[in-house]
Amino acid sequence: MSGAAPAGEASPQAVLERFAANFQTRDAAAQAALFRPDATFLGSSVPGLLRGPEGALGYFRAAWADAAPGRMTCDPVFQQPAPDVVLFSAICRLVRPERTAVLRANGTVMRDAQGWRFADLHVSASPPPRG
Repeated sequence: MSGAAPAGEASPQAVLERFAANFQTRDAAAQAALFRPDATFLGSSVPGLLRGPEGALGYFRAAWADAAPGRMTCDPVFQQPAPDVVLFSAICRLVRPERTAVLRANGTVMRDAQGWRFADLHVSASPPPRG
């Protein structure tokens, strides 16, 4: 599958949509629940590799401690190499009162008994335009 993932609440696309929506509520526990126990996560503001929901929870608690709520929208592309595995790449725009940031996100969502969750997520700031 390329371009679009199956839509609906229990879809791989819904995981990315919930990830983006959590920037408005800044609910770190809801964000962490999107990660599998064996997930890997590279956030945009820490140098190390984070693991599982615990790593994501610590990251988002710290990142959102003093942050204003934001509205994130993502323009993803999906590929589905297996029935329970979806790869994605996205350009996301995070709008906050003090500034707007453009981020790149890519990763893998996998389906298990608990539904679709991140198995791997890498988020980084987009580089400035050349020229």
